[in-house]
Amino acid sequence: MSTTSGKRVINKTVGTNQYVSYTRSSSDGTGTWDARFTEDDSGKNWQCYYRQYYGNGRSLPTIIDVPNTDLIDYLANDGTTFRYNANPDQPRTTKAPTLDIKQLNNQFYDEKSGISVDYLRDYNTGDDIIFEDIIDKIQFNPNENNTSLFFLLDNEYIEWKFNGNITNKYKKEDRINLHFKVITVKQYKGITFESIDFFKDSSNGINKQGPYPCISDYLK
Repeated sequence: MSTTSGKRVINKTVGTNQYVSYTRSSSDGTGTWDARFTEDDSGKNWQCYYRQYYGNGRSLPTIIDVPNTDLIDYLANDGTTFRYNANPDQPRTTKAPTLDIKQLNNQFYDEKSGISVDYLRDYNTGDDIIFEDIIDKIQFNPNENNTSLFFLLDNEYIEWKFNGNITNKYKKEDRINLHFKVITVKQYKGITFESIDFFKDSSNGINKQGPYPCISDYLK
């Protein structure tokens, strides 16, 4: 469940006849909140409803009609949620020779539904992607022994981390060229969920189970 500002206030996994409760804070904003219900792969059909409590009283339950759409949310065993549109945008007839940070981000954006998805629009598993963009900021993190490269996307920073100190090789406003490969991260009922190798390789660092990848792995 998320507030009107997009702040996630609760995220829980429950089974049959179990409930998720949330006590609204005085600092929570007013407006339209967002609630998403994600099934696992066991094929259950859930009846979702919510009930508001006012002091010692409570409201009548309101049944939430989960719309029949082409959007598929699959909850993997490790708790990762993959999202897909069964009727995705058609691939473009031509591909750009290189992708900047905005173009790469848009590969994972479904225009029909207006959501981010876990596959690429114009590329398939095994395809190569050449990434090229300007470094907007670079920062070495000595406590973690990694270097953050920042790219500007719609007035916000996208941060990519690489192992070690690479500030002697790259600096702010450098144009960097990296080579990525599209990979399969999960398959479910004939659906292939995709990513790029760099995102998967970064998972050890993000989860603090190992170092971030070396930038040399993506240079050709």
